[in-house]
Amino acid sequence: MKKVIYLLTIVLAINACKEKEYEVKKAELTKSIKEKLISELKEMKEQDQLNRSYISLGTFNQKLIDSTKNLTTQEYISFMQSHKSELNKKQEDSLWAIQKEIDLKNTNRIYELTEKYGWLSETRLDSIVDPMTFLFHTPKETIEKMQTLLFKEVNAKRMEPSKFAMYVDNMRKKAFGKNQLYGTGKEFDPKTNTIVPPFIENIDSTNMERKKIGLPELKVGEYRTEK
Repeated sequence: MKKVIYLLTIVLAINACKEKEYEVKKAELTKSIKEKLISELKEMKEQDQLNRSYISLGTFNQKLIDSTKNLTTQEYISFMQSHKSELNKKQEDSLWAIQKEIDLKNTNRIYELTEKYGWLSETRLDSIVDPMTFLFHTPKETIEKMQTLLFKEVNAKRMEPSKFAMYVDNMRKKAFGKNQLYGTGKEFDPKTNTIVPPFIENIDSTNMERKKIGLPELKVGEYRTEK
């Protein structure tokens, strides 16, 4: 019995060292480094959003693009349904090719920065630029390794559990066509043209996963199931 306890103590100590090792690797966020990172993220966001707006709105008309910035979600959806794209297929294909390169580059950069400094939340960086902007466009082939890294950041208290859950749910839906795991994002119902609670697989498993990262349980009316 004593040997078992001794071995367990060693295992726990090794795991604790590994966790500390992960912590030690994070570089200090000095004032000058923060300023450089904020500038870099702003530039990344500007490039990402400008090109993406051409694709999503189907126009190069900047005045039209600017006019949609203050619309509510419902108003934006209505606009998208009524607006006919002004771009031909060649233009759209070209824009998507450029955008995919931007998405991969930005995602890789966010991964590098997170590995070095930890999750660069708006609070830690003292910035209005939210790196979540880039996470939602993670290329499919890099989603798993990004989620693994971000889960560590949640445990290290550098990333908000709600944002991690939003990321996971978004990727499950958009990249893999699955129902949400944590039930964080409301969904658009094309049949009724309304915003509705998200689909999840099972409320028990969802609440179990939410509890693991420190989120409160979902209540009746905050989710839907297909069964």
